[in-house]
Amino acid sequence: MARALNGPRMGRTDVLIVLVIVLWAINLSVIKIGLRALSPHAFNAIRLSLASLAYAAVLLARRGSAGFAKKGDGWKAAALGLLGITLYQVFFIKAVNMMPASTVSIFMGTSTIFIALLATAFAEERIPPAGWVGIGISFGGFLLVVAGENGGLVFTWAAWRGAILLLLANVCWAAYTVLARPVLDRNSPFRMAAVGTIFGTAVYLPFAAGDLAKVDWGRIPWQGWGAILYAGLVAIFLCFIIWYASVKAVGSAKTGVYSNLTPILAIFFAGLVLGERLSAIQAVGAAVTLAGVYLTRSGYRFFDRKRGLPAAADETRRAG
Repeated sequence: MARALNGPRMGRTDVLIVLVIVLWAINLSVIKIGLRALSPHAFNAIRLSLASLAYAAVLLARRGSAGFAKKGDGWKAAALGLLGITLYQVFFIKAVNMMPASTVSIFMGTSTIFIALLATAFAEERIPPAGWVGIGISFGGFLLVVAGENGGLVFTWAAWRGAILLLLANVCWAAYTVLARPVLDRNSPFRMAAVGTIFGTAVYLPFAAGDLAKVDWGRIPWQGWGAILYAGLVAIFLCFIIWYASVKAVGSAKTGVYSNLTPILAIFFAGLVLGERLSAIQAVGAAVTLAGVYLTRSGYRFFDRKRGLPAAADETRRAG
């Protein structure tokens, strides 16, 4: 039976998801710093390789406890890596190179909509009416921030080519998040993140071979190496493990809801680190997005109280 999106209360898993969103929001500014020293594919290839080596080291250290995955699930984990690492990163890194970090974060927020649609299409989870209203409000907040970035909603190829690449990346991420759930029912989050990252990186490297051959390793500044370390070991190695654990504990749609927070936090960090400024309309958009996040995550309680219904006590209590 499809599970309700909203759990009865905020818990430990919610806190961990928010931590991941904060770290990923910071990562957008970190990547922009890294791209000052390296081409998009070269930067990505190095940080993905670093994360893969970290996963491989832990897997080898724990090799006596279990295989890479349950029988029959190894190829599924590899396919998830193709979606969430290879294809996602091909689209994502090009878009980041074209656009300000704050604008990138806005369009990344649409991943919530794609996750909700795919989760519903696969009958994995049930999105309550309040959740759909919250998603719609959040999307309206995204549009306001876009308008503040471009001086209005400009619909030209030059203005939208980066956004189109990000939409493609978000489709890949949504499929990665939703399709991971049944595999995670049988496997640990760490092993799925490890196998997916290692395989996805191996397939990604050919896209970056030409760029890697041109890297002048001795001229990479310390800021560039710092960006590589953060983007590889924190944004991929650590955050993917927590993200998988959340999907396993509370489901893909609820986990994806928190992606709505990314634009707000990324705009803040972009202003702090890169000097990108918020306009008044962007601030309004941020507030609207926060309202949508709350409604999507907890707004069902208001409607249940209006109808005199008790809070649902479903299996998502595991989130605590």
